[in-house]
Amino acid sequence: MKGMKKLSILFFEFFRLGLITFGGGIAMLPVIKRMAIKHHFIQENDWEEIVTLSQLSPGAIAVNCANLIGYRTHRYLGSLIAIFGMILPPVIVITILALGFEFILEEPIMQSALRGMFVVVFILFVQALFSLGKLAWKKVWMIPISLFAFIMVYFNVLTPGLMLLSTLLIVLLFTFIQQRKKS
Repeated sequence: MKGMKKLSILFFEFFRLGLITFGGGIAMLPVIKRMAIKHHFIQENDWEEIVTLSQLSPGAIAVNCANLIGYRTHRYLGSLIAIFGMILPPVIVITILALGFEFILEEPIMQSALRGMFVVVFILFVQALFSLGKLAWKKVWMIPISLFAFIMVYFNVLTPGLMLLSTLLIVLLFTFIQQRKKS
């Protein structure tokens, strides 16, 4: 019975997150982390691994996080329940919109709500940026590399794939140089 209760909490928590979090992706990470640690689905030190694996896997990062957190709690059944909880709210919203309720988006109240959501998404994105920055910028020399990569991709100087390859080579070079200095 205790397992069923934990599975229902897993479903309803991810359902709630899928229902109330806008912006998707990285903006949702701090909220997912807080919820998963609060309910003891994961430990604080598991979070970095979950984010890394979620980014490496194809698909939406929030769904990938739900998958991994669900798997850690109840293996395959936990994965299915967490994923279903995360994707069900957007599926319901998209279905309602597809049925012809898009005229609601023209209403002034809805326009105001969307503007308010934009502010919330921006704040969540900035929070996620700092949270992930603490994980990524463990060495001071990583900050200028990150800024350089952002500028190159933002201004279409390099494609994201070439930038990833370039930054990988730069990080490997810096790591190699630091290892040589230590020896």
